[in-house]
Amino acid sequence: MLITSAGSILGRNLAQHFAGMGGKIVVTDCDKALLKQTYAECIEAGYHVYPYPIPDYSQRSVDELFSFIESHFEQSVDVLINNWLNRPLPTLISASSGEEFGSQFSDLAQSMYSFGHSCAEQMCKYHKHGVIVNLLTNECVDKILGTESASSMVSGLTKSWAKELGPFDIRVGGILPSVHHSPHDDYLQSFAQIKDETGKKHRVHHRERFF
Repeated sequence: MLITSAGSILGRNLAQHFAGMGGKIVVTDCDKALLKQTYAECIEAGYHVYPYPIPDYSQRSVDELFSFIESHFEQSVDVLINNWLNRPLPTLISASSGEEFGSQFSDLAQSMYSFGHSCAEQMCKYHKHGVIVNLLTNECVDKILGTESASSMVSGLTKSWAKELGPFDIRVGGILPSVHHSPHDDYLQSFAQIKDETGKKHRVHHRERFF
């Protein structure tokens, strides 16, 4: 299993949970300090994970990460937790320019796509019936305005990927933050859904969207 943004609170807890189940977990993040903290907390709890600090989220860097996993563990990724922080995008009445909006929007789309692309390519190469979970968590608990745009984009990507990868028996789903509940409820719901869907990986043989 590969978990992105593993230095985030949710990423850290997911790493501990799945490592506790005995899985081989690779955790990655651009922030070396946060990734180191995740690794330290996992070790302290008695769980082993493999940290991989990634320099950036360019396609080349992401491809190198997947190649490393393939050579080091002698197997491909079977579950990708494509986890990203949902930072509020500039609103129409803000002072931000279109360039700022476009840059922030494209950064999220490019990062999510880079991991999804490399993972799908590797799963297809090894005929692995894996799972990709596109996950957004709100970074600012008091700022909902501006988060819906990114959620809509991820929703569309997830549905498209599910149709594209369905013939390969690769399941794709998305878990997005709600604007109608508290951030704590969203956190618990996301964690529960991820556990449920990854747990069904070896029991379900048909494509299913779970978002």
